[in-house]
Amino acid sequence: MTNTPKPQANTLDEIFNEDCLETMARMKDNSVDLVFTSPPYNRERNDVYSHYDDTIKDYFAFLVKFTDESLRVSKTCLINIQANYYNKADLYRYMGHYADKIQHTFVWTKENPMPASGNNITNAFEYVFMIGDNTKSNGTYTKNHVHTAVNPDTDKSHGAIMNIKIAKHFINLFTKERGVVYDPFMGTGTTARACKDLGRHYIGSEISKEYCDIAKKRLGQGVLL
Repeated sequence: MTNTPKPQANTLDEIFNEDCLETMARMKDNSVDLVFTSPPYNRERNDVYSHYDDTIKDYFAFLVKFTDESLRVSKTCLINIQANYYNKADLYRYMGHYADKIQHTFVWTKENPMPASGNNITNAFEYVFMIGDNTKSNGTYTKNHVHTAVNPDTDKSHGAIMNIKIAKHFINLFTKERGVVYDPFMGTGTTARACKDLGRHYIGSEISKEYCDIAKKRLGQGVLL
């Protein structure tokens, strides 16, 4: 009995149910226009993802490995990460590691973040790092700051769904129509849905079969605001 070969990972408008490093191993150099993603934040507690234990022993090595591969398949990467109590040392080390490649640091602030308890500081923003060669946007007077509510989606099947306005904001600014966007951590398909609404192509990786199924359902809906 022979194994059925996996399709080429540059198949457009496809979400692969596998680890992103498996997908990227089958992708050619500079084969997509943009990598746009939000990797796990390493919260070390499973109160966000119903199908994923957000605990990575060497989080810094994890970030570097997927980022290096992302920079191979695309000249430009936009990586959204929020610093938290558990990941901040690795995240700040990551920022230093790519200090010569981070072209811009965008800040995404939130109208209604989850309040901290007691006198602790509420974490009301996230980073979006632009790593690679591109330094230009499609618009004029593009600010390195964007402000929205936390994701308004009422679907609780994934506890950390990105507000689709954020995905559309960056994809619209840094890709052209019919361009190709790859998301190594597709989750429930926000990047793919944004690409479909904006006339872009997408490629994605997602290790959870359940999330892949949810993504396909979202992609069958009408335009999402």
